[in-house]
Amino acid sequence: MNPKSLILIVLAAVGVFAVVMLTRSYLSGIENTQTAQVAVKQIDASKVMVAARDLRVGTIVKPEDLTWQAWPESGVNEAYYTSRKRGDEDPATPKGLSGQVVRSPLSAGDPVTRSSLVSQGERGFLAAILTPGMRAITVQLSPTSGIGGFVFPGDRVDVILTHAVEKSRTERFNIAETVFQNVRVLGVDQRSAAVGDEVRVAKTATLEVTPKMAEKVAMLESIGALSLSLRSLASGGDTLLANPDSPPVGNTLSHTMGNEISKFLPSLEVEDKDGTSVRVTRGGNSTFVALEDVKEDGNK
Repeated sequence: MNPKSLILIVLAAVGVFAVVMLTRSYLSGIENTQTAQVAVKQIDASKVMVAARDLRVGTIVKPEDLTWQAWPESGVNEAYYTSRKRGDEDPATPKGLSGQVVRSPLSAGDPVTRSSLVSQGERGFLAAILTPGMRAITVQLSPTSGIGGFVFPGDRVDVILTHAVEKSRTERFNIAETVFQNVRVLGVDQRSAAVGDEVRVAKTATLEVTPKMAEKVAMLESIGALSLSLRSLASGGDTLLANPDSPPVGNTLSHTMGNEISKFLPSLEVEDKDGTSVRVTRGGNSTFVALEDVKEDGNK
C-alpha cells in the first residue's frame, strides 16, 4: 500500500476517534448540567424552618433563633414549617413563631416541628418554660413593687422583703432583706411574653424558684411586703450573671435596718446567745450591758 494512503487512513481514523470523544464529552456535559438544574429546582422548590442555633428545652424563641433552609421535596415532612402555603394556613415565619417555647431540644440545623414548640395559652406551656427541677410560683405586685410595669418575662430580679420585728410592746424595728437573688421571671399576670413594647402595670408575677424557695415564697406575704428589684443584663463583674442560665440564690445575703435610713428609728442589736448580757432600753436607744456590770451597779 502506498505510504501516503496509509498516512491518510491513520489520520482519518484519529479524526473520527477525536470527533466521537468530543461528542460524548459534549453530550455528557449537557446531561450533567440538566441534572444539576433539576436538582437545584427540586431543592429550591421547598424551604424548611430550622434552628439557627442549639435550642434547649424551655427556651423562649426569638426571630434570630430560626432560619430558612432549602430542603429536598421528597424529605419534607408534614410536621415541618415550610415556606409554602398549606390550604387556608399562611406560611410560618421566624417572627411569627417568636414567643413560643421549645418543648423538645433542637440542634442547629434541625427542622422545627409543630410538636417541638408550644404556644402561649396551650396546655403544658408553663411546664415547658420551667428549667428541670425548678418550680413556678406567683406573687402579688403593686405599681411600686413591680417596678412600674417594667418587669418582663425573661428578666432577672431580686426579691426584697420589708417587715417589722417586735421585740416587745414598745420595741418595733423595721427591716428590709434581700431574700432571693437572680430569680427568673416566667410571666407577668397571665402573659409569658411581652406584648410588643407595651408597658403595663402587672398585678402578679410568676417566678422560677427551687422547691425550697417556693416554700419560702408562700410565707413571704404573711411576714411583710414584697418588692422586686430588676437586675442588669450586663454582668458587670457579677458572678451570678456571668452565666445567663445561672440558678437563683435562695439565701438572705444582705439587709438594711430602719435606723440606717433614719437616725430617729431604734437599732436592733444582735443579742448575746450565751446569756452573758441584757438589753437596756432608754427612750428610743437600746444597748446591751454585760451581766457583771449590772451586778456591780446593783451592789453599789
